[in-house]
Amino acid sequence: MSDLEQSLLNTLGDHPEDWSVRMLLAEKMLERDAPKEAGSLLCAAPVAPKLDDHLYKLVDLGGTDSIPLVEEYLRSNPANAYAHELLAGLCEACGKDEQAIQHRSVAAALGGATATPTPEISPSDAPPAAENLTAPEIVQHEQVVSEVAYDEGQMPEGMPPPPAPFDPAGHVPDFIPPPDAHAAEAGYGETYAPVGPPPKEKKGGSRMTAIIIAVGVHVLIGILAALVVILPQRKDEPEIVAAVIGPPAQKREMQKKNVVKQTKKTSASAAAAAPLAQLMRANAVAKIAMPEVTRTSTGPLGIGDADFGSGGFGSGGGGMGSGASFFGGSSTGNRFLFVIDHSGSMKPNQVKLRNDELERALKSLKGVQYQVLLFAGGAYYASKGWSIKPGGGKDNIATGPKGTYRFKQIKGAGDYEFDGPDTKLPQTEWLSSSSSNVSQTMNIVKGHRLFYGTDWELALRVGHKMSPPPDVIFFMSDGTGGNDPPPILSMNSKNGKPVINTVAMQTTQGMAQFAEIAKKTKGSFTIVDKDGKPIDGFDYQKNPGKFRGRL
Repeated sequence: MSDLEQSLLNTLGDHPEDWSVRMLLAEKMLERDAPKEAGSLLCAAPVAPKLDDHLYKLVDLGGTDSIPLVEEYLRSNPANAYAHELLAGLCEACGKDEQAIQHRSVAAALGGATATPTPEISPSDAPPAAENLTAPEIVQHEQVVSEVAYDEGQMPEGMPPPPAPFDPAGHVPDFIPPPDAHAAEAGYGETYAPVGPPPKEKKGGSRMTAIIIAVGVHVLIGILAALVVILPQRKDEPEIVAAVIGPPAQKREMQKKNVVKQTKKTSASAAAAAPLAQLMRANAVAKIAMPEVTRTSTGPLGIGDADFGSGGFGSGGGGMGSGASFFGGSSTGNRFLFVIDHSGSMKPNQVKLRNDELERALKSLKGVQYQVLLFAGGAYYASKGWSIKPGGGKDNIATGPKGTYRFKQIKGAGDYEFDGPDTKLPQTEWLSSSSSNVSQTMNIVKGHRLFYGTDWELALRVGHKMSPPPDVIFFMSDGTGGNDPPPILSMNSKNGKPVINTVAMQTTQGMAQFAEIAKKTKGSFTIVDKDGKPIDGFDYQKNPGKFRGRL
């Protein structure tokens, strides 16, 4: 434990109810890769958190142990749809399906974004629609202690109004600063001097200054006029900018091999047998003057999410394929796999931000193939015929066109394992990047509710088993679990060595692992800030102070 952690722990001992200090200490524990210790710290709080930000981090790290605090939070905030949705997910993980349905019904009535009944529930058993719901029960400590009656569009008497909706741009509530003793280290307590009115300009000497300036301007005009008459006119030649854009590093070796093969196929006799062609080339070179390049540019010139064509570079020609970008990370290839976090810790504004960026990325693909893998405690594909549901206890069961797949929880929310050999992992076909396929994929992504757990290694193991393997993987998560790089990198080297571009959704948790996986697979590492803007993760590692206030 570092000196800073010990200092925060001492402060927390004096103020155990201060969630600002508790969260700072948990973040320090996560930085040294101790998520279980951080989860225990949050669950040990004597009072529930005040902010949704703190609540979702409590659920993410504490798992089902956080249920008492979430219930306490709901007693103070019964109209918070997001809290009801979180508690519904925790109840499902514990096998308390009836309580989960009750809380999800309340979340739906209050306008919860992800509150949808599971496909397995029959219409007769499904929770009633919001407009027909008159007395949903709020479950507290596994017993019904109160009832909330309301009509459509009207909150019951005495109940506080629902919380303000999340900012679509991704703003999160202000973080409460820690006590003064640690404010400087945490980056708080900066002061700013008030800016007064500009000093008044002195009037003395202004007339003389104006006269001097006027004389100087006339002299300058006279000199320029003389130069125009004396010097011959010269036409400026247009400046031609040549952009030097090389292929990605992973494609250069392939291109070198192709050039060698083509050179060997060209024999001396074939060259000698084409004098007419040589003559035509010589004449063409002589008669067509190429413009002189006056400046070169190494900038991207807009290339990032544009298509490289379907000819020599396209997938039909077996070349570089299409370009794709996701939260600032860009790569080229023929098969793109998007492995995106679909866990219950994802907040509504993060889900919307993720969905908007995914849809933009998929629509930019041209003439290639793609797939989307939704993961939490296990994984399944966002394709027709796929779904997931709790399987009793903390297990999750995915269902696909060819069968079912059970993912078992081993130690906690971040440790899941597939119940069976790797040869039986979920598999599906690649999709062509047509507008109809993209539309169907996005309907599934937006329509399926979040589920419990977070395990990187298991999700990437499923994705690497695609046949043929992907060229590029875009991996996005808002937390950690099963994130040890060595097994992930070993799996990558045995399954096509795809580039892995990592994206940390509004968190620095697991930053070292995100960076190592990206660097060793020649990918990019991006951190999405609180406004939904990308930050270069490698740059953040070198100089985190440069980005203070953006997370």
